[in-house]
Amino acid sequence: MKMSKSMNDDLAYVRSLAEAGADAPLLGGRFLVWWGGLVTAAYLGHYLIGSGMLGVGMEALGIMWAGFIVIGLSGYFLLAKAFPHDKPGQSSEGNRVSATVWMAAGFVLGSFFFGVTVKSFLNGAASSGFTWSIPLVLGVYGIAQLVSGEIAKVGWLKLAGYVAIAFVGLTILIIDTAELYLAAAFAAACSVLIPGLLMLRDEPSGVV
Repeated sequence: MKMSKSMNDDLAYVRSLAEAGADAPLLGGRFLVWWGGLVTAAYLGHYLIGSGMLGVGMEALGIMWAGFIVIGLSGYFLLAKAFPHDKPGQSSEGNRVSATVWMAAGFVLGSFFFGVTVKSFLNGAASSGFTWSIPLVLGVYGIAQLVSGEIAKVGWLKLAGYVAIAFVGLTILIIDTAELYLAAAFAAACSVLIPGLLMLRDEPSGVV
């Protein structure tokens, strides 16, 4: 059966929508900016407290990280609630895969820190797992960014993933020094905060 010009036009339109969806920009920028900025600030704060630059006791670390959890989760849920449902490209393969890999990343880190926190309470002292969490965190960031960049065909996002992975080894080399947290702050900014800002720049503004 010969298709009419109208049918051909309709098929071409559907095809163009499908292709646009496949190449839709990633929409998680606001979440990367939030967590990337917060983690960067927390690592910097830890460095300043641990190195004695702020002139406060080490007990300030516990207060700071408790605040990090409360502020971080509260802000995340507010951002998720306010996320516009008319953003084009939400159902694209890139956005679905990226959302899944970051969800898995969150579960891994949540499970790890839950275990380390419980162990600290049981032992009556902060576990060394908190210090060793930095290479783990950066490794998880690296995998998530690398997968997201690959599925969305975004070269600079894959580069951010490689940067985070490179800092896994670098932070292990300085694991027992105060500079560990300074390096971690730099890595978090480069691999999460800055990519989040770039993703926000590329986000579509509304329904097309």
